[in-house]
Amino acid sequence: MKRISPSEKQPRKRAVLEKDKLSKKSNIILAAANLLLKRDLNDLSMDDVAKKAKVAKGTLYLYFPTKEDLVLRVHMSDYQAWINALDVFLESPSSFTHNFEDWFVNSFENHTRFIKILPIVPTILEKHASYETIKEFKSELLSGLKKIEPALTKKLGFQRKEDTFMFILQCHAIAIGAWSHGFPSDTVKRVISDNGMELFQIDYVTFVKKAIVTLQRGFRD
Repeated sequence: MKRISPSEKQPRKRAVLEKDKLSKKSNIILAAANLLLKRDLNDLSMDDVAKKAKVAKGTLYLYFPTKEDLVLRVHMSDYQAWINALDVFLESPSSFTHNFEDWFVNSFENHTRFIKILPIVPTILEKHASYETIKEFKSELLSGLKKIEPALTKKLGFQRKEDTFMFILQCHAIAIGAWSHGFPSDTVKRVISDNGMELFQIDYVTFVKKAIVTLQRGFRD
């Protein structure tokens, strides 16, 4: 019987260890993702994630040094899912009869965690996550947007693909900026309803749609 030398065993052992690491990392991300369906960032604790993922808290920090690193990684997966959904829309017959702004705001219903986390990405997550996680997030985002760029450019009627990239970024900026106005705190609601300040009340969906239509026209001109 042929003996396996130590040098032949090592690559196989490393492969098993790498597979185990990826499995644990994916399990942690999934646990955090499930918790974030019902919780905000402030209500999410690394202790709860560790319990949900059934790993030691020390193990959790080996993969994700901060809570922001972990949540940004969850958002990265959600962003990929959102881009894939947009890709399906662009390739489907319905894209010929539905406007992009309608798909954009309607997509939030099927990607609730994505839109919930989106406003805190630049203000909180990217300020406290590690360089490596932010770099991975930006690289994945760039790759995903480049994938849909040709079809979306055609759908929007733009002349340059570069405009499409900036258009998507600005659409998300609109969605983020309008969020606090569309969903104000209870105190703000009372203030703007009791003092003749109804002009501050906006319907989030309508506001975002109109802003995207205006933005789209600007890129076409």
